[in-house]
Amino acid sequence: MADQATFKLRWKGTVTGPFPLARITDMLRTGEISLLHNIEVDGKWTTVRDYFRSTGLTRAHTPGAGFAAPLSPYAIGDEPPPPPGAPGTDAHPTPLRRRLSPSEILERSVREGYLWCGATFLLPPIFALMVFPMSWLQNRPVNELRSFDLAAVFILATLIGSFLPLIFVRRIGATLTQAGLKEEGEAQTKLAVILGFSGAILWLAMCGWYLSHRL
Repeated sequence: MADQATFKLRWKGTVTGPFPLARITDMLRTGEISLLHNIEVDGKWTTVRDYFRSTGLTRAHTPGAGFAAPLSPYAIGDEPPPPPGAPGTDAHPTPLRRRLSPSEILERSVREGYLWCGATFLLPPIFALMVFPMSWLQNRPVNELRSFDLAAVFILATLIGSFLPLIFVRRIGATLTQAGLKEEGEAQTKLAVILGFSGAILWLAMCGWYLSHRL
């Protein structure tokens, strides 16, 4: 029988293993590791997420040969709780909020960082809606506002909307650095800077075109 392939794991500079794939999948399911852990494949390090994507595996896999069966939330011999409304139970039980594991919180932080990166393109036009309160304060329609006033609002909205997300991305990056994901935090910061400058140039160009073609 062929030897089962084993892989080493790395987290915060500490290398553990090697572990068989079934054990790694089990640790991922139980929250011992996260998709952001590094795994050594053919002498190269990659994230567990990227490795699973390349092999077609997911966290919710179908157990097969060599894989442990899904863990039951109840210990052996324990009975599951009775359904709502059963005799002796509260007809309106208070729902319990499941506590996130540290790995799930970390994965959520990574997703949040990328969402803030994408917000650099969305926030400038939202902040540009300040022209309507200005129009109301001056008691004049928007198309009758001075070009100087519109330009001031558009420039301010573009700069704030393009670079405000960078503050949140850097905060998330600091959290990721403490968790041993310095490269991920730096990559998000660079992405936010690139998108911020690109978005600022794009929206300022569009604002300039609009102001130059006003009636």
